[in-house]
Amino acid sequence: MSRPILPAVLGAIVIAVVAAAAFYGGRRSAPASASGAQTEMEKKVENAANSTKGKSNVAAKPALARTPGRRMLDSAVSNPSARAPLPAAGTPLKSVLADLKARADAGDADAASRLFKDMQTCAQVQRLNQMLPTMASRALNDTPPGASAQRSERMLDFLQRDLDFTKNNAAMCADLSADDMASLVPATLEAAQLGDPEAANCYVGANLNNWPGLLDNPQWVQDYQTNALNLANSALQQGDWSMAMLMAQAYGGSSRNLLNQLTGSNAQQAYTYAKLMSLGQPSGTQPSQRSTNALSNFSSQLTADQIQAADAQAQQMYQQYFNSTPRQTGQIANATQACQGGPGF
Repeated sequence: MSRPILPAVLGAIVIAVVAAAAFYGGRRSAPASASGAQTEMEKKVENAANSTKGKSNVAAKPALARTPGRRMLDSAVSNPSARAPLPAAGTPLKSVLADLKARADAGDADAASRLFKDMQTCAQVQRLNQMLPTMASRALNDTPPGASAQRSERMLDFLQRDLDFTKNNAAMCADLSADDMASLVPATLEAAQLGDPEAANCYVGANLNNWPGLLDNPQWVQDYQTNALNLANSALQQGDWSMAMLMAQAYGGSSRNLLNQLTGSNAQQAYTYAKLMSLGQPSGTQPSQRSTNALSNFSSQLTADQIQAADAQAQQMYQQYFNSTPRQTGQIANATQACQGGPGF
């Protein structure tokens, strides 16, 4: 049975949200605000990426950049059966952060993935602790008289879900400092380089909402310039439809992440990836209007020869990287979701 929608119910959630945010937020440092920084970020990334624009070639098989995580591994790391077990799920990250980082640096892919996922979860807990009081107050104060029960129920569910998420992960994320959380971006890159597809999608598709400290770390911009296209190409060659979508958005100029700063906008490549996505349309479904419009829009900017070449490239990628197999419904993950580590608004 649906629970009754009463102002008192929503008000109780507002009080719980504010209390939780005050208690848990006081125990760890919140990430820096990213508001107003988008233009500065774009300029910095664009300047760093000038030498690489337009040089992506998905037909090539680029080697991943060498990092500590790619060096010669000792027998305990290269042999999974010889590795120490990972900490129990929910172990406070503060207590195992250094160990997981050392294992990831030595090439332990499982430790790298665990560090990435736990750090993303804690980053999301911090974001929610900042956002929930405002969102809860807005839900209470902006609900018009006579609003539908369905709308009110949905707001309550969103707030309760996010509040539960922060509570359930509060112990794991307790006492993490700003210096601890500064490992988030390098941890994401390392997990991606060691083969975690979710980390690769998060890294390649990241933006300032995921990496609020980007502007304070020029090395992260340089690392992104060096590694993002390699990771994207590698994921494509393994049949990653989420990465294909990210590339389509970047070349199409509609991407709000950092990738467009490296690829630049290119109608022929945008058409190529839109065509690839249409070739992989899930069986028994119709292409979305957005997909149809994208093909029409980009094709109108190309000559007949360019369209023919783009069609051939898309077909080659579909056969070589995706085994001419349509993707499953819902298979494309949103890169922002890959970076969240949990629910969000």
